[in-house]
Amino acid sequence: MLTFKQAFIIFFTLFLSSCISKPVAPENSRFIRSSSKQQPEWILKKKSSENNYYFVGVGKKNKDIQGAKKSAISDGASRLLEFIGLRATTKLKISKEFKEDDESLKFKEEIIQTLEGKSSADIIIDIEDAYFEEYTDGYIFYVLVRSPKKWVEKERERLKQLTLEQREKSSNLLREARLAFEKGEVVKAMDLAYTAFEISERAAENSDLYEEAKDLILLILSSIRISTFNTNIYIYKEGGSDLIRLKVTSTKTDIPVKGLFIENISQSEIKLSSTKGLQSDNDGLITFTIDKLNSFPSNQKIPLSFSFSTKKFDGVKDIDPDFYMQIIKYQKMIALNLTLEIKEKYKTLPTAVLVIDEANGRIKFDKKFQSDVTALLASKGYRVEGIEVKKTFKKTESTQDFLTQEIKTNFPFLKNLIIIYRKINYLGELGKDIKFSEYDIKESGIKVVEIESSTSIINLETKQTEKGQILNVKGHGLNESQALLNAEKKLLEYISKSF
Repeated sequence: MLTFKQAFIIFFTLFLSSCISKPVAPENSRFIRSSSKQQPEWILKKKSSENNYYFVGVGKKNKDIQGAKKSAISDGASRLLEFIGLRATTKLKISKEFKEDDESLKFKEEIIQTLEGKSSADIIIDIEDAYFEEYTDGYIFYVLVRSPKKWVEKERERLKQLTLEQREKSSNLLREARLAFEKGEVVKAMDLAYTAFEISERAAENSDLYEEAKDLILLILSSIRISTFNTNIYIYKEGGSDLIRLKVTSTKTDIPVKGLFIENISQSEIKLSSTKGLQSDNDGLITFTIDKLNSFPSNQKIPLSFSFSTKKFDGVKDIDPDFYMQIIKYQKMIALNLTLEIKEKYKTLPTAVLVIDEANGRIKFDKKFQSDVTALLASKGYRVEGIEVKKTFKKTESTQDFLTQEIKTNFPFLKNLIIIYRKINYLGELGKDIKFSEYDIKESGIKVVEIESSTSIINLETKQTEKGQILNVKGHGLNESQALLNAEKKLLEYISKSF
């Protein structure tokens, strides 16, 4: 294995080679002029002195001479920073003064370098010399950057010590992050791992911890699971929506994840709100509602996609764009995708139907007609639930109150109850038992059944009847069963019109 000293010598040798590389003008580019008759010797031959380090900065083809010059200065400063031990991604702030006289260019630049958490001192870099060449497609600019050896060596030693301290701190943070993750403390683990990521990014020597932090962050993100308690969620045309109740857990422990920021990442143009903030609570729960819908799609459906918020990782975009895209990939991968249907609010309330037939003072439930009405309302977009009550009992004045309480107890999720009372009467045979008004027919063979019905819509919260309707229909048939079936069809038609 290479020692640090050997690795540095190899790096420095390669670095010197890169410092004296000269851009090659494209074949279709034509030379126009240069700032001096001959290229300075320092462009191809590394300059050295007892008291200073020298670095060559190159600004490759740029149509604007100022842009080429600025690029060359930034390049030269970056080479110095790399030599000291800093990442080349460090941002430069440049303030400049220059004078241009005919074919010669003399200037002095002062570069104020912020070392992104590595230094509290500003660095002053002198530009000892400069040279440019103008081509038909732009300028190539060269600068000779000079920096005192004493300061460079002192800064390198300081950064070496700082790098070791940062390494120790990053290692401890990663260890704490893993322990928190094992306990199911997902948000704490994420915060610790992200801090380790930020610290280890500052020094190339800690790249192994930097990669380790990235892997741990993705592992934590992949463990997040978002689920919903709702089977059907509706957006109301009148405004608002059903509550969207979400639960956040971790596949690592199945323990609820508290304190995680959740957001909708779909492209739907809607406004969401949460009464208790955008973080999951101590039980891993978070509830959203839709405040506003900007437009109604033709299919009356709105897609939503809930996942963790990436706002915490905004700084990663500039530091490591590839890693940021991985985070976005995981955000989409673990997202809970929902499709919300747009309806009138009254149709979205969980509703059940009971059909009660009265005969000889007793009542019984007609499951077949109840099923027919349930299917009819469902086809009209109502949220209808199928229920079954097995009891048969005597009709009393408190029958409705008894049924309301029974349904509310056994089916607490229901909001409305539709009760259809039916009294079925066999009227006899046309001509024999029922006279024709226009014809004198004694026997027709046609049987007649009458259904007297009353329909009530009851709010199970208030126990108040919100809507009522009385209907009487008759059915004819060759026998009593056929007559009853035809009467039920008519009754179903009237019910359909009333809803």
